[in-house]
Amino acid sequence: MAKNNKMFYGWWIVITAFMSMTFLFTPIVNLISFFTDPVSQELGIERSQFSLYFTIVTLVGLVAAPIAGKILKKVNIRVFMTVCTLLGALSFVGFSFASNIYVFYALSVLQGISLIAGSIVPSSVLITNWFNEKRGLALGIALSGSGLGGIILSPVVSSLISSVGWRTTYLIIGIMIAVTIVPLTAFVVRFHPSDMGLTPLGQAPTKNKNQVLTGMNQKDVLRTPSFWILCAAIIVTGIVANTMIINLAPFLTDIGATSSRAAFLLSLGSAMVIVGKLLVGRMFDKMGLTLMIFFLGICNVLSFVFLRHADGQIAGILYATFTGFGATALTIAPSYITAYLFGEKDFSSIFGTVSMFSSLGTALSAVFGGVVYGINNSYGLVLTVLIVLSCVSAALYFLAAKTKPKYESASLQQSEQAVGSNA
Repeated sequence: MAKNNKMFYGWWIVITAFMSMTFLFTPIVNLISFFTDPVSQELGIERSQFSLYFTIVTLVGLVAAPIAGKILKKVNIRVFMTVCTLLGALSFVGFSFASNIYVFYALSVLQGISLIAGSIVPSSVLITNWFNEKRGLALGIALSGSGLGGIILSPVVSSLISSVGWRTTYLIIGIMIAVTIVPLTAFVVRFHPSDMGLTPLGQAPTKNKNQVLTGMNQKDVLRTPSFWILCAAIIVTGIVANTMIINLAPFLTDIGATSSRAAFLLSLGSAMVIVGKLLVGRMFDKMGLTLMIFFLGICNVLSFVFLRHADGQIAGILYATFTGFGATALTIAPSYITAYLFGEKDFSSIFGTVSMFSSLGTALSAVFGGVVYGINNSYGLVLTVLIVLSCVSAALYFLAAKTKPKYESASLQQSEQAVGSNA
């Protein structure tokens, strides 16, 4: 892409992904707890019955991820993302009229599709397509939307529920999703720079509009050890990243922290997730893959070390800081490493499958925490095992990178320079 004073169009793709993570991902994933009590009380159900709908969301997402990855490159990306985003908006509107929990269960299928196919998978695929240079930075900016969304929307939603009730709040969220995201998905998004006569950032301009992308087909990728090692790394990382998020409040209570202390650490953790995603994305571009795998492993280990003493001011701050950086091992790292290992040629299909294992690791984290805690009714053992798994996660990522398959392409040398030189 020739240098000029005009902003590279790919940054509009980043803005779209950022808005999707802020206003679609966040309401689906991060705001559930605000509705648990008011909805359960009005519908006359147990909290566990209400929470079950998010389990359905996760399971649907697990199935939808590989399907979405395959469909993305075969259909009009603008229509696909717009429809999937509207499914999310429609689910929240439907929640506002729900008369029983089974309506939530039915609409959670739409949410699972929207979360994966409207936000997570296309965001990573689009950024990989548009960026060779600054790919980590672009991913970091886009994915940080979930952290900002948590900070902005949490107090807003809490206030709305108190003032206008949960039904109207759900309706407002549905409208918000449509208004903030649909104009971007419908009019801004393009699947690949070549659709606009451009080249990815960092790739030399070419007159050939039918560029041959570097990389492997998914069929061949599934036969490589590095793919399955990567998937194992992501499952373990999902357990590492989510187990104590689920159990943070009861753990802090057990070690004597006050409720206000717990709220402070949760808020600080959300803020540090934003900082972590922004900095780690850029660090991947600058420091290289091997160093970053080691760095993220150390961050996760230290987060659990300091969490043991999080009732103290300094230890609590350090826990939140290292967690903000370590959590990117499940958000930025999978996308970046997938592109590094297998190239851009069939990235959407490959990453869709990879995302399935991310959802699986997240789902297993709740079971893992309960089983390990039940051994001696102590979170101390849980933290010890998570420290070990943090090391296992880093080792598996490292092994996946070292077993990177070789593939031939006319543009192999150029792609290796843009992406693989960071190894």
